[in-house]
Amino acid sequence: MKRKLISALLITAMVTTMAAGCGDKKKESKDGKTHIQFMHMQVEQERQDAVQGIIDKFQKANPDIVVESVPVNEDDYDSKIATQGGNGELAAVVEYSQDQAKTSVANQFTDVDAVKAVVDAKGEDAFYEGALKVTKTEDGASYVGVPVSSWVQGIWINEGMLKEKNLEVPKTWEDVLKVAKAFHNPDKQMYGIALPTSDSAFTEQVFSQFALSNGANVFDGNKKVTVDTPEMKEALEFYKELAAFSMPGSTEVADVNDAFVGKHAPMAMYSTYILGNVNDAGFAEDLTLVLPNRKSEAAYGCITVLGIAAGMDEAQTEAAKKFVSFMLEDENNVDWLNMAPGGVQPVIKSVDEMPEYTELEARKAYVHMNEEIANAVANLQLFGAVDGKNFTEMGDVTNTGAISKMVNNAVVQGTDVTAELKAAQTAVEGLMK
Repeated sequence: MKRKLISALLITAMVTTMAAGCGDKKKESKDGKTHIQFMHMQVEQERQDAVQGIIDKFQKANPDIVVESVPVNEDDYDSKIATQGGNGELAAVVEYSQDQAKTSVANQFTDVDAVKAVVDAKGEDAFYEGALKVTKTEDGASYVGVPVSSWVQGIWINEGMLKEKNLEVPKTWEDVLKVAKAFHNPDKQMYGIALPTSDSAFTEQVFSQFALSNGANVFDGNKKVTVDTPEMKEALEFYKELAAFSMPGSTEVADVNDAFVGKHAPMAMYSTYILGNVNDAGFAEDLTLVLPNRKSEAAYGCITVLGIAAGMDEAQTEAAKKFVSFMLEDENNVDWLNMAPGGVQPVIKSVDEMPEYTELEARKAYVHMNEEIANAVANLQLFGAVDGKNFTEMGDVTNTGAISKMVNNAVVQGTDVTAELKAAQTAVEGLMK
């Protein structure tokens, strides 16, 4: 499963050199063409080839622009952004996770006006609502990057196992609990649901879906801390009750994956990256996806965006906008998505219906879930994203583990829910001072 939350490295990046970082990026070209770079995390050779294929198509259509592919290992990515952004040498177009992109915007590495121009040109209606909602800038006026793909997380259901007990696919919190109780038999290594409970980012992400589906968030629209609320308490109490039917102890990514893929649980909270493992296990046709649903449905996920660097000359900025816009064209977006069939999902509605996407051999096993996955992208919600704003301080909250500690203490250590809510509220408030 991919790393989902980014270290605080970018947040502290190169503050003293920020002014210098916005200097002149123009470089004289001997061939009279505009040269730009595209920095991305697609380092595997077959993915590099796919990226180069998109670039070749773009250059054929735009012979006055040269795009250089710059693949960078994920482990080195944050430091590369920090160093090059601080020195004013960042690539014209950069692949970001939504969290990396928020920090780059905060550090003024991104031209948010150029980003908005590309989104507006494509049309907001072309994107799934959730993809745009969680990539808004903190002031709500633009976007931290242009969405190009996503992965989403929800409750994966093995319908074949449910049919054996004449159970319906659950739709509400209560339905999920009913299914979990029906299957739980730890003496036979059978559990009702596979959930993470460790003090980890994964646990925060999964818990957030239940909290958000109940109207609970870490902040309100005025950035007031709202951890210790009746809605959050109800979500934590339910998570604790549901976790009693999961595997014992502090469980993590591998535990959840292994339990579900090994058919030791009929339900699991995981991202779309579980699809390949389920297909290998031979029951992809029995798979469906539902979302935690109390007051509303809530999916967790990550939107991959393309940022356009600040501080470039007009020709480079226009070239970068053209290239990112080209990546949004259906045929080219499918080429991007097809690098990781199953794990990576569309953010553009029309792509979901393209034969080039739906009929790819590697995706056929789970094409029957396109509608459910699209629904998850549309209902994507995040802690710290509220009222059309995305608060960068949520990254600090995650990095300190305030929410995951709260969940782990209450669920695994058996501490008092009310006390844990108060402690987490105090911890988050302390970060805001």
